[in-house]
Amino acid sequence: MTDSILQTEKVCFITGAENWLDLHHVYAGPNRKHSDAWGCWVWLRHDIHMQLHDKDKEMDKMIKRICQEKFEELYGHEKFMAIFGKSYV
Repeated sequence: MTDSILQTEKVCFITGAENWLDLHHVYAGPNRKHSDAWGCWVWLRHDIHMQLHDKDKEMDKMIKRICQEKFEELYGHEKFMAIFGKSYV
């Protein structure tokens, strides 16, 4: 797995908490392996991670958008679309 393009420290991406963390793949499902390969993952406090997967579609969209913007800053829009196939911006 590649280092995260969004974080350099192991802290919750949302709260900054240092404990009870889960690794969250920003683009899951069929894109999970691409998230690993391209560093599209963040640390989330466990309760926030579960909240995101259960019902918080707005937070999910926000993290996807932030990650896409960072990815495109590094590699470009065309590369993002070729790998992930959908824009979140």
